[in-house]
Amino acid sequence: MLRLKATSILLFITLLGSVSFAQAQDKVSDTELNTFAMAFQKVQVENQKVQEEMKALITDNGLEVERFSAIQQQTTNPDMEVDATQEEKDAFKMIMAEITKLQPMIEARMGGVVADAGMTVERFQTIGNSLQTDQELQQRLQAIMVAKSSEN
Repeated sequence: MLRLKATSILLFITLLGSVSFAQAQDKVSDTELNTFAMAFQKVQVENQKVQEEMKALITDNGLEVERFSAIQQQTTNPDMEVDATQEEKDAFKMIMAEITKLQPMIEARMGGVVADAGMTVERFQTIGNSLQTDQELQQRLQAIMVAKSSEN
């Protein structure tokens, strides 16, 4: 489960991409931040769907999610030896190949979710990057999110 969250975060970061910090310091209006909040919530919902799809992909190919995560951690750490059977390694390799093939489609889905919320992916990326360093912007977003949750 932890690995799926890490994979989800990786997918989200991939969506965010890399935007220069000079661009990230743009002013964000309240209207734009509201749109970002709506887009972010929709991205989170879509992200949960992707997590479920990834879980199914893993288990359908013969590995438990926890075992897949353990193997992935071992393969990404050059100091660790992969402690897996050949069958597990083969399943892991096949799953990773599928994930790699699915990644462009997942990114397109996430981009579509952002666009449907009324924001360009580029602006979503810029605001997302600004949120990493701008505490005032974080507080404004948090206030919007709290207000939206109390509306529901």
